Amino acid sequence: MEKLRSALLDFELEEATGQILQFAKNSIRAIATPTADEEIRIGHSKIGGAPDTPTDFVWPQTKNGQPLYFLCQLNLAEVKPFDSNQLLPAEGLLSFFYDAVEQPWGYDPNDEDGFHVFYFTQVNFQRTEQPTTIKESIKSAVLSFKNEWTLPSWESPDGQKLTVLLTEEQADAYGDFFWRDETERTAHRIDGYPNTIQGDMYLQCELVTNGLYCGDSTGYEHPLRKELEPNVKDWQLLLQLDSEDDLGYMWGDSGRLYFWIREQDCKNKAFDKVWAILQCY
Repeated sequence: MEKLRSALLDFELEEATGQILQFAKNSIRAIATPTADEEIRIGHSKIGGAPDTPTDFVWPQTKNGQPLYFLCQLNLAEVKPFDSNQLLPAEGLLSFFYDAVEQPWGYDPNDEDGFHVFYFTQVNFQRTEQPTTIKESIKSAVLSFKNEWTLPSWESPDGQKLTVLLTEEQADAYGDFFWRDETERTAHRIDGYPNTIQGDMYLQCELVTNGLYCGDSTGYEHPLRKELEPNVKDWQLLLQLDSEDDLGYMWGDSGRLYFWIREQDCKNKAFDKVWAILQCY
């Protein structure tokens, strides 16, 4: 928290620091260290390579038969010491897949076949090679974790609450601070606030998972919005994956992938209800 406080002071936000920091939320920063796949033990948290799965695993694919790419796996026992918000189960393996060919944006309800998250609980896994129809693979990297405080973007529900507490000058300074902080580094993240690129995703998640198209103003102007909008508070950032070209991670134009889940679905281990969004510069 002190690191965050110091950064705010650099933007002359001393008088508003207390108000801003009341919205701070702890996250789990994931650091990728490139490592040969055969050197990574089965079940370890990692990016890329081949996934560790049960023996009866069926590789996910789109409606058109395009196999999804394996993105990463999280060993939740390794994550737990950093999970101060107690968002995730204490054990098990979360495995993330995405259509890296078409790269769906997540604003269309029909994008639901372009990503999948599996939750495995068994102890014995096997390393499963990707289908031969996938011509490229994501390079493997071991993941390690640390805690990191995050702050909300203006467009998020908490950001809107923060706006009314600041003067116009303070709001401008916070905007400068937030944008500089969001663009200066690669950030893979679990929980906390996302490093946004193209605006709020909380409302988008709620609307699109209720069948409303959000690629234009259609969903946002739909009469159902008023009924759904109070539910945006239920959505949590499950995982943010940044572009990292050296690993074969490139989302749009140096963008980020965000996997979202309702808090109750996460508590109930209903990871099939995750929604994914792509944003880029």
